[in-house]
Amino acid sequence: MKKTAAVIVALASAAVLTACGPDESPTTGGGSSASATPAASVTATSAVSTTVAGSPRAETFTATTLHLEGAGYKIDVPQVSGGKVEARTEFNEAMRAGAQEWIDRINRPGDSVTGGESQVVRIGSQVLSGHLIVVTYAEGAAHPNSNHFAHVTNINTGKAITLPDLFTDLQQGLNTLSTQAEAQVQQNPRATGYSKSLLTPVAEHFQTWVATPEGMRIYLGEIASHAAGNIDVTVPWSALDGVLKPGMRAVVSS
Repeated sequence: MKKTAAVIVALASAAVLTACGPDESPTTGGGSSASATPAASVTATSAVSTTVAGSPRAETFTATTLHLEGAGYKIDVPQVSGGKVEARTEFNEAMRAGAQEWIDRINRPGDSVTGGESQVVRIGSQVLSGHLIVVTYAEGAAHPNSNHFAHVTNINTGKAITLPDLFTDLQQGLNTLSTQAEAQVQQNPRATGYSKSLLTPVAEHFQTWVATPEGMRIYLGEIASHAAGNIDVTVPWSALDGVLKPGMRAVVSS
């Protein structure tokens, strides 16, 4: 895959930024309005082009980074350039909105929002997956907190893939995820003393996930302790065959 440099256009109005590749026109980012960002903030953008392994069709997309920086915040947001317009736009705006949500929570001069090891996790033949890590610190707090946001886009439809989109019956799907996740967590020494209540079969416990060829990687958060950090599990697609919608496995495992 040839590396391509993405061109980022800064939109002055509302401090909303978006990443564009050489063949793209700028679009506004989704999510919360930037008006909540401190008025004195200064924004700047840059892009770093990388490649992500995938199927032959994945060569039409390139992973890029949108750099957001202003008063109290500094985040690199995973983006893509090239590929199908609808899928690219949906993915980029969702990832941008995920970052904006935390930027908008800055209320005091001592608050800060910075980025972690975020990335475009997967460019498949039918799916895009991104993972954003945002580290927040509130003035006077004992320590910063790491927050995870993930998004999956169906390249074929140009729309997000959510939990209800995955499963024929949402509750049955959640039941399976809960059972599979807990079995893995029990084998994780970092998760000793984990809270069983955070693995019950409700959507909010499993909504932060990305699609990989091996399975559904779910970011569970700090289910044990702050010191143990965020715990993630990967539930194999084969373990979900009985609850996935027909044809969905081919999409998410691509």
